Amino acid sequence: MQNSINIKDLLDFKTRLWIYLLSFCSIIFLQTFCTNICPFIDGLQHDKLFRNLFMIFLLQLVYREFLYSYFKNSRRNLSIPRQAYFLSIISWFMAGFSAFILHSILYPDFPISSHFRIFSSYLTLGAGILAQLEYIIFEKRYKELSKDKVFTIFNEKISQRILETFLIFTITPIITILLIIGRYNHDKVIDIQVTLEVFYIGLLMIISAVILAITFGKILKEDTKIIINNIGNIKKGEYENTSIINRADELGEISYAMRNMSGSIKDGINKIESLSDEIINTQKEIIYTMGEIAETRSKETGNHVKRVAEYSKLLALKLGLDEQTAEMLKLASPMHDIGKVGIPDNILNKPGKHTFEEFEIMKTHAQLGYEMLKHSTKPILQAAAIVAREHHEKYNAKGYPKGLRGEEIHIFARITAVADVFDALGSDRVYKKAWEDEKIFELFNSEKGEHFDPKIIDVFFENIEEIKAIREKFKDI
Repeated sequence: MQNSINIKDLLDFKTRLWIYLLSFCSIIFLQTFCTNICPFIDGLQHDKLFRNLFMIFLLQLVYREFLYSYFKNSRRNLSIPRQAYFLSIISWFMAGFSAFILHSILYPDFPISSHFRIFSSYLTLGAGILAQLEYIIFEKRYKELSKDKVFTIFNEKISQRILETFLIFTITPIITILLIIGRYNHDKVIDIQVTLEVFYIGLLMIISAVILAITFGKILKEDTKIIINNIGNIKKGEYENTSIINRADELGEISYAMRNMSGSIKDGINKIESLSDEIINTQKEIIYTMGEIAETRSKETGNHVKRVAEYSKLLALKLGLDEQTAEMLKLASPMHDIGKVGIPDNILNKPGKHTFEEFEIMKTHAQLGYEMLKHSTKPILQAAAIVAREHHEKYNAKGYPKGLRGEEIHIFARITAVADVFDALGSDRVYKKAWEDEKIFELFNSEKGEHFDPKIIDVFFENIEEIKAIREKFKDI
């Protein structure tokens, strides 16, 4: 999600009221804080000190409003709350620098260290602690504004946020203590040796805090990356590649839950695939049964439809059709004569030659089959409808029902025609005995380019041994 919300939207009246109330409270606190860390400030009258602080407070408000107005739109893909947080830090830096300049002008006799102490108080309390509290206010407000939006840009790290907060709330108190110790050392209340030891311990604690924060942030970043990778693997379907984070906290619990979830998804997909395979197999059985119904009505029993299906797939693959398309033809071709269920028995099973009128009725089975199947939206039945209508078309345009020529006939129908005629001639029928292979081959050669697509006939003869193997495998018992 690109940031459509800007700083102006974020900082409504209520949000500004909270921020400025916190800023004013911090100014009140600074009055006491400054007198504790700086003996020279302690010598000022309270009304003068408060006047100076109030002037800086007003300047800080001006700095804020200027920054919020000038940088109201998102920069460098920063989230709006984080941008507002950075602007808040900058405003406190500017306020601290203004305090430094103001005190340098008003009290030129004060040592430079005194002015730096004032500056440091604005950095530690304002840009450090108070800015963190403001960040929480910004985020809460942003969630209210963007509750109906979806993030698509994730360029901020929770490890970085935790690292910042950890360092600020660790280092700031240590610096504060060191400043107070420095004040008491100046007043000779604490021996210099004690002061040095406290500074040494404080420095050691700061170094330790930095090392611990960086280490913790690195570990958190690595563990977060594992969770993101787990999500990516689940998205890609690599359910077995989810990893567990051996932690006794929420991240460990999330990783464990994700692995269980991926296992459940994998089991569910396996069940769906199993059901899908079962459905496909059932569809195949129904298709073969429908094809066999037509064959049974015409007294043509046995494995004719299975052989035609296998021949068709083999020829399709040898012609260069892909596996999926060839499998589609295998499933569709058994229904090539489904229209025969609409032909009267006395014509369908007539042992002798049909009269002209009877043959005209017989030819209608191609269109009948198409009409039966054409309304389906299933790809297999759509293919079957095409095969049913066009498998009696001839390459020379003398077939039926449309008189299509050459490649006007669908490739499925041209392949099925060769497979169907080969098996029909080589099988016993009510009106004839099975032909010998040589006689069938002679017919195919003579009808090459006439009845049949010459390319398919060439492929048929090139693979005749595989075709015979299919015939033997599915021979009638």
